[in-house]
This record gives sequence, C-alpha cells and structure tokens, in this order.
Amino acid sequence: MAETTTTLHCANHPDRETMLRCNRCDKPICYQCAVRTPVGYRCKECVRGQQAVYFNANRFDLLIAAAIGVVLGGALGGLGYAVLGFFGWISFIAAFFVGPITGGIIAEAIRWSVRRRRARRLNLVAAGACVVGAALGGGLVAVLFSGALLPTLLLIGMAASTIYARLR
Repeated sequence: MAETTTTLHCANHPDRETMLRCNRCDKPICYQCAVRTPVGYRCKECVRGQQAVYFNANRFDLLIAAAIGVVLGGALGGLGYAVLGFFGWISFIAAFFVGPITGGIIAEAIRWSVRRRRARRLNLVAAGACVVGAALGGGLVAVLFSGALLPTLLLIGMAASTIYARLR
C-alpha cells in the first residue's frame, strides 16, 4: 500500500514546501523560520512566547537602572580619576582588579533596585549608563584635579563589562 503525503507549505512563506512542523503548536515551518531548541524545532512565535515568561520587568525598571548606573558610574569615574593618579604604574594593576569588583557592586545595586526583575536590554542600559556617568564624573574631577586617564579608562571598561555580564 503506497503512502500518500500531503505537501505542506510554510505558514510564513507560502511558496516554500516543507515537511517540518513546530513541535509546540504544530504549525508548518521552513528551515528559515525554524529555531532549534534542545527539545526540537519551534517556530519563532513559540520561542518568543516562551522567552517572554523570563522577562518580567515593568516600565520603569530601565529608567531606574539608568539612573543608578549614571550616579554610581559618576562616583566610580570621579574617584578613579582622582585616586589612580597617585599610584603611578601600579594604577593599571589596581584598575584591572578593582574594576570588576566595582562593576559587580554596581550590578548588584541595580539588580536589587529593580527587585531582580529582568528586561531584554537591562544589561546594555546599565553598562551604557555607567560609562556615561563615569565620563561625566571623571570629566568633572579632571577639571578640578590632574589624574591618570588611561588607568581610569581601564577601570571604567572593566566595570562596564562586568555590569554587562552580571545583568545578562
């Protein structure tokens, strides 16, 4: 007995034939529309709906993260620019080790202030706000004192990368 198969067409691209279906909603999808997951192929809509469960931030969480990032980044930039100039070449080593520590502290302060809620771009907003605040704080201190620019940039870079990674 010959088995007859009906030709399926992708739900998003009707001109493409496919034999693949989403393993959650059973919608026919082509390989361009398929997203590989550990449990099989799913359509982009089902993956987006599943990811939406993990992002539970409200409207003001990004603003709160940006405000805290600017304030604490300004303090980091100002203190870094004022203090690192006194250590000479050791300031690079200090910036290399202190940067991730201060970035972790800032990331945890942001995470605590938004009550551990997650948003899609929270890490980018927090790291960018920290860099902007550090540039503003470091610029203000640069007018008042003379300090070390390169170790301060290393300190800010290490802190911002730690914030980005911790809030991912």
